[in-house]
Amino acid sequence: MVSKKVLVVDDDQRITRLVAELLQTRDFQVDIAHQGSEALAKVHHCPDVILLDRRLPDMEGLEICRRIREDKRFRGIPIIILSGRDTVSDKIEGLYFGADDYITKPYDNEELVARVEAVLRRSHFAEYLHEEKETLIEEARNILQNKLVEPYFQPIFSLETKKPIGYEVLSRPPQESILNNPEILFKVALTYGMYFDLEMICWEKASRIWRQSRRSEKLFLNCMPYLIEHDKFDQNLFVDRGMQMNNCVLEITERMAIKDFALFHSKLKELKGCGLKIAVDDVGSGYASLDTIANTRPDYVKIDISLVHDVDVDSLKQGIFEAITSFCHKNNIYTIAEGIERKEELEKIRSLGVQAAQGFLFSPPIKEINKGEDISSIINP
Repeated sequence: MVSKKVLVVDDDQRITRLVAELLQTRDFQVDIAHQGSEALAKVHHCPDVILLDRRLPDMEGLEICRRIREDKRFRGIPIIILSGRDTVSDKIEGLYFGADDYITKPYDNEELVARVEAVLRRSHFAEYLHEEKETLIEEARNILQNKLVEPYFQPIFSLETKKPIGYEVLSRPPQESILNNPEILFKVALTYGMYFDLEMICWEKASRIWRQSRRSEKLFLNCMPYLIEHDKFDQNLFVDRGMQMNNCVLEITERMAIKDFALFHSKLKELKGCGLKIAVDDVGSGYASLDTIANTRPDYVKIDISLVHDVDVDSLKQGIFEAITSFCHKNNIYTIAEGIERKEELEKIRSLGVQAAQGFLFSPPIKEINKGEDISSIINP
């Protein structure tokens, strides 16, 4: 294991000698500077941490700290200020100029070593996070540039006709990618300003397959509120991709809160006027409450899998289902239950008034859109 390098900057030669001896017993390599100009020259050797006296013969330690922080080559090097001044304002000033820690003289030897090791751990973790972030961003850009996401389609079945009313588009990144989890891919894209472009690639690929299939059911397209609030979001996004707006359902997932309610509702109203239908996803979890439904006034409500799971044996969930379906039926909102995996769950949601369902009990997400699906064999007469 390579030992870490410490630059000790102090005009008191006795102190630098004692600190050097202490750190060398803990396997640190130690370099010494007795003046500020000497310290700035030795920063070019790229020490792993700097112990910096606040008062030096030729310049203030805080001035050295400021200069190091302004140089992008060295600004990541941790700096610990050593000072005989112990007021709160002195410590705040040291941190303001970019120090990572502030130790008052005289100090305990063990505390000094512990504080050095602590800033090194934080520095290593920050470097690790930075490297990880750059790797994730690079991979997300690669996926976008090469349009590597693939659309999958999961049918949504009417529990009355037992035939599909529509298909939800679920986009999947390459399995060999470090971003092979779609939820993580979309979070990375959202965090680093790539979400709009990623969603547009998903829509473009899905719409091409959908047009070729010549299906007459609804196409359910996922989006976050952020997309609707984007300045490029309007009916042209659908028209340019060959989508018939009266055949599309915008499925708003509420994994993040709406930021600008006025803009959000204004755009939804405009799009609904062009024939687009609206669904609120994940109802029963996160932000997707009855209040959200009332404000958004969707055409469809999709009840979250967390409520569907074991609903046949959970009376509390049954009560929540009844409240949602009652509210929706009174307001002419079509109800869909997500994540149906067992026949018992299916029979219970039917009895509670849910109108449609999707889940692995019927079909997983598939690349090819089938024709003539029917779930009569699954649903009891």
